[in-house]
Amino acid sequence: MSMFQASDEEKEEIVVFPTKIQALDQLLGNEFSDTNGFPSSSLVLIHMPPNTNLGVLFAQKILLSFLEGVENSVGFYMHSSKPKNQLMKSFETYGWKYQPLIEADKLQLIDMWTITSSHTASSSKVGRIDIKRKTFLKQTYQKILQIKRNTGSICFSVVDDLLWLKEDDLDKKPSKILEFIKDLLDLIFQIGGVHFFILPKGILHDVSERLIMNYATGLIDFTTEFRGNNLQHLFHIAKLTGVSIKSELLEISPEAEGGFRIEATTKL
Repeated sequence: MSMFQASDEEKEEIVVFPTKIQALDQLLGNEFSDTNGFPSSSLVLIHMPPNTNLGVLFAQKILLSFLEGVENSVGFYMHSSKPKNQLMKSFETYGWKYQPLIEADKLQLIDMWTITSSHTASSSKVGRIDIKRKTFLKQTYQKILQIKRNTGSICFSVVDDLLWLKEDDLDKKPSKILEFIKDLLDLIFQIGGVHFFILPKGILHDVSERLIMNYATGLIDFTTEFRGNNLQHLFHIAKLTGVSIKSELLEISPEAEGGFRIEATTKL
């Protein structure tokens, strides 16, 4: 974690969190910064094609890097795209070490997979109770805020898939989407840290998708294209409030142990 001058006029200090992925951190700030990274209180939307999981791996690796590098930090991974056993295999694919963080209570895996579109099991009542996943998520961030206040921890999070917004019948209700994202932003501004939401492209209604993209303080756009017989993964940082970004189009691929290989490619 480091601080740098946001502007000459205000002399405001902004906390940023480097990812320790050198090529990525070089995009997150400017050449005059001592350390580049994601600003505190960022809600970063990872917008990716539905035919790849690279955006999910990207968020997982950055979360682990934050937890390994930031003292008194805790991470929350809300998974709705796959059950816990498959999620753990996803972390293990490239040898990324998450288990010590769980054992040290620095990483919590929060289950949204078993919540159906309209209800979840209740231990306090006979039968079942109505609960939308947007309500569950808001309550989770309220608990994270309480943890931050009680312990002083620096909190990070990932919500690994927003497909459930469609399943929960919010897709064609822009006013509900707007209320949902504003409520979460208010909590995140109080929590601090860095928080990633992952949204597959073309899943939600156009207006709802645009609202989420507009209100997120950061936007990382992933694309794919074939070069010969090889599928190439590309990304660029479209926006990030609080730092001067370099919006270069880069090729990205995961590597065992090392994180990611990121290198410049031809602009599209």
